[in-house]
Amino acid sequence: MRLNLDKERILKNINIVLVSPQIPENIGLVSRVLKNTKVTNLRLVRPFLSSKSFEVAKRASDVLKKAKTYESLEDAIQDLYYTFGTTRRHRKYKLIYNFINILPQIIFLASGKKIGIIFGQEDFGLSKKDLELCDSIFYIPANPDFSSYNLAMSVGIVCFEIFNFLESIYSFSSLDLARRKDIEALFGFIEKRLKKVESLPRKDLFFSSARRTLRKLLLTKKEVEILKTIFLKMQL
Repeated sequence: MRLNLDKERILKNINIVLVSPQIPENIGLVSRVLKNTKVTNLRLVRPFLSSKSFEVAKRASDVLKKAKTYESLEDAIQDLYYTFGTTRRHRKYKLIYNFINILPQIIFLASGKKIGIIFGQEDFGLSKKDLELCDSIFYIPANPDFSSYNLAMSVGIVCFEIFNFLESIYSFSSLDLARRKDIEALFGFIEKRLKKVESLPRKDLFFSSARRTLRKLLLTKKEVEILKTIFLKMQL
């Protein structure tokens, strides 16, 4: 199936998530960047908001005013179908993409479903726990000797590249993707059955890797049902 590319819909399906931003001015600057690039859905997890945020946002204060706030990253992404985390560090046991290489996938997913792009705290980035909640992880290329971008600049680069990329493409195949909570429910079902297998080595690491694998597969609703049926039929 093909669908005509709806640029406005793609931009509306992209949610920028800031986890524990500590500098009020950065939140205001991010709001301005979002309005510049028409990516206006902002979600804030435990933010340090102040009047400075709104002063810096200026004519983009409407973006900040409608931003949703949450107490946890889990709550902030519960209704999303796919999430992308950002990092500048090398992570053991994790596949980390160059942002430019994963950009088409971001556009493709946002053409049909709500997705999130998650940025961490200014001085620390996303924690290990936060990254475990991300379906894919990417980095923004930079000078190896000075690889840390300012938070607002990082968001600006990502949103500008998305906005610019949309000018050169026209259509994508459409998939009826499973929701995030459906993937988690499937994993919970699989995990419950596999815990009966005594021979599994290092179960915690195994289940953590299995969860990440399921998230990366871009499963459709039909495929989730098929996998559930397979595990139902297995004698464990």
